[in-house]
Amino acid sequence: MKSLPLLWALILGAIGAAFGFFGPIVFSPDANQGPMLGIFVTGPAGLIVGFVLGMAASFLPINRYLRYAILGIVCIGLASVTLYLSMPAPAYQGHIIDAEVHGCAAPTSALGNAIEHWETEIAQVATPPRAGWKEAAQLSAQSDFGVVLEMHILRERPIYENQKPWNKGTLEARFWRIENEMRNYYARNTGVSCSDYLKSGRKLYFPVSVQEAPNTWPPVALPNLLGMQVLGPVPGRYQSMTTD
Repeated sequence: MKSLPLLWALILGAIGAAFGFFGPIVFSPDANQGPMLGIFVTGPAGLIVGFVLGMAASFLPINRYLRYAILGIVCIGLASVTLYLSMPAPAYQGHIIDAEVHGCAAPTSALGNAIEHWETEIAQVATPPRAGWKEAAQLSAQSDFGVVLEMHILRERPIYENQKPWNKGTLEARFWRIENEMRNYYARNTGVSCSDYLKSGRKLYFPVSVQEAPNTWPPVALPNLLGMQVLGPVPGRYQSMTTD
């Protein structure tokens, strides 16, 4: 009887550690710290739960068959919970914003601050910047068919794509969040005429980030260089999530 708490602790600790280590490797291979679940969470939790339940089982007036049954149920429960925790979390897709244009300017108006920002970043790392990045940035800001918009964000709604085996690919919209703040975005949808943007009124948008080639330093794409997402309409697959 005295060894029962230790035995249960070792059994449940081993199950928590094993399922928490290998579960994320199988179900969430892209998770950087996935196997740490078993080492730092479910393994220690299994030890503690096993010891406590083992102590209780050693004092309760129950026969050994019932003890085995209880241990089996707890083992199955711990393994199931650990496997569920090993499943990939929903992947963030972006957010729908409910906003109105507050200000509009040419890309060159934001370029000076952006260049200062990247000069500071470059000074703090050993990786050399790409050759002629400032000149390229100037040329891009002068020739790009877009504007910088100052947007009054009234509310926003995050969108996620589920990744678990039974709901993979389905979309999930979280609750609208009240923001009431100002943010800058890059826009190309109606050209370079600020008057068209300023009279657009309150609308729903879906900001996106421009994809860059690996190891591009500083960014080549003008929106990325300016530190802004590109403002665009809500994609068709998210239209059902625009309503309350």
